[in-house]
Amino acid sequence: MSSMSLRADTQMCQPIVTLRALLDFDKAPPHPWKNLVEPIAPRTGRSRHLGDRYQVLEFGDDPIAYVENAARPQVLLCHDFKGNYLNDRYINGVRGAGQWVDYRFYNWAAIDIFCYFSHNFVTVPTLQWLNCAHRNGVKVIGTLIVEQPKAQLLRDILQSEEFMERVVEALVRVSKVCQFHGWLLNIECSLAQEKVELLRQFVQRLTERCHAEIPGSLVIWYDALTRTGRVDWQNELNSANDQFFHACDGIFLNYAWNRQKLERTENYVRNYCPERHRDVYVGIDVFGRSQRAQMDTHAPLEQVMGFGFSVALFAPGWTYESLEETAAREQLEPDDRNVQFLQMNDRFWNRLWRHLHVRGPAQLPFYSSFCLGSGKFYNRLGKTQSAECWFNLAKQNFQPTIPYTPPLEYETRSDPLSHWTHHFDGALDGGSCLKLRNGDHDKRLFACDFPCADDLIVCYAYRRSDPATVDLALVLKAYCGQRHDCLRIVCADADCHVSDHRNEMRAIPLDKEQSLQLLKLGATSQLPLADTVNGWDIRYYYLSAEILPPCIRIVDIGIKLHKEPEARPADYALLGAIHLQAGLPTHRDNLPQRTILSF
Repeated sequence: MSSMSLRADTQMCQPIVTLRALLDFDKAPPHPWKNLVEPIAPRTGRSRHLGDRYQVLEFGDDPIAYVENAARPQVLLCHDFKGNYLNDRYINGVRGAGQWVDYRFYNWAAIDIFCYFSHNFVTVPTLQWLNCAHRNGVKVIGTLIVEQPKAQLLRDILQSEEFMERVVEALVRVSKVCQFHGWLLNIECSLAQEKVELLRQFVQRLTERCHAEIPGSLVIWYDALTRTGRVDWQNELNSANDQFFHACDGIFLNYAWNRQKLERTENYVRNYCPERHRDVYVGIDVFGRSQRAQMDTHAPLEQVMGFGFSVALFAPGWTYESLEETAAREQLEPDDRNVQFLQMNDRFWNRLWRHLHVRGPAQLPFYSSFCLGSGKFYNRLGKTQSAECWFNLAKQNFQPTIPYTPPLEYETRSDPLSHWTHHFDGALDGGSCLKLRNGDHDKRLFACDFPCADDLIVCYAYRRSDPATVDLALVLKAYCGQRHDCLRIVCADADCHVSDHRNEMRAIPLDKEQSLQLLKLGATSQLPLADTVNGWDIRYYYLSAEILPPCIRIVDIGIKLHKEPEARPADYALLGAIHLQAGLPTHRDNLPQRTILSF
């Protein structure tokens, strides 16, 4: 690729490739991006399983079933993408023709741990992936790998107990400075049997020191080396690899397992460590090594979940890599490649979703413009700041709790589950927004957990292809856990979105004067306190909890599109952003247009 077609920041994230460089990490110049890592965004303290109709926001009388996060299988996403350290390695991203189309991950709601993987000695997660995962509430771990051609590295680490401790401390410093949460240990080289015990001590010490220095950290062992010092993938937990499992936080089983091996693993855990059932991460290689996978990944996933084990999904970037040869042969334009990837990726994750638990946003203020971290331009409040193509995962916003409907399927489906697609030809903030054409049913955006006790200020920005025939409402689901009752709150200008639900109310939009009153009372917002901005309409609502019991919480955010009979099938609405924040309960009487919530 010529330098004319790609411009990138000269500062790059890099792996550590030698033992000396690892030990000298804190002697090098100050780390160039350690102050740029964002904290992990809080997510819901408990998980939800949304079932087969996860895309539809429903208001039945059934109680919402919550599961404690530690009491259900965990999902580790191991990102091995063409060796990694590609466009994601640049601290400020890349810019240039065609650069906006690359692999992006955005189904974070079902992910507990993101592992950045490469075949370098010490894989330090890149800033782009760190901030992308952290913005969506997911912790990140790096990788330490020693393969047979570089077996001397392992022998050097274990030359003495004192030297081993130095390596442990260096790894802890790297993860602490770069602000990620531990390590995957992948030892795929043979080792003299008399050194195996020292390796076990290394795993244990690294785990202990990470726990002591980095709250919430974890160390996971990959199933390769056995207690004999031979590389012999077990594809199960047994006496050949259990000493490493007991020394750390979990084991990542190799991919060639079968039902019998899962049963033996289940028996082992039941007999020796029943409290650690979910510390077993059963590996599934999305490319299909040793297992039926690719677009059938849901089949092994369902089998693993049936045993209650956690899962390690390896190389989900298959949804992008598998299309590259065809795209090159057919000389597809970037827009076509992007649609092709989104279609493949969304179809893949929709097949997995009914097996997974999800967690959504849980801290106010909450804002998302739905940007995926790339675009053909860069907008701020609907105004183009740069007309250059760009790719920077660190600019990805908090993503919805469910997968998107595949774009090409979206054009042909008319059933209630047809949802939305990402739209790259317009954006409020960043490079994309959401596009909705189907007017059936309330469609879930986020499963969330926001308190109502301090009132809520709700706003959203949208555009319509034809304002006379199309309208877009934001729909909130308030839930009373004590009574297992819910309230449908419709944020819209008109009554067209009102349903026949017995417990429903339409929120009153604030006019411009009342919106400005919020500013005078001390409210802040990432959206302008105005009716419009650069072609985008903005609606504000003040939801007052003055007569609600304190237990009421917002547990879902959805959208509803309304089309008049004369609307064309191709008519649509764009959702540019949503913003929720705590209200001003001591000043609510100054807002006569407030909506007083009641069940």
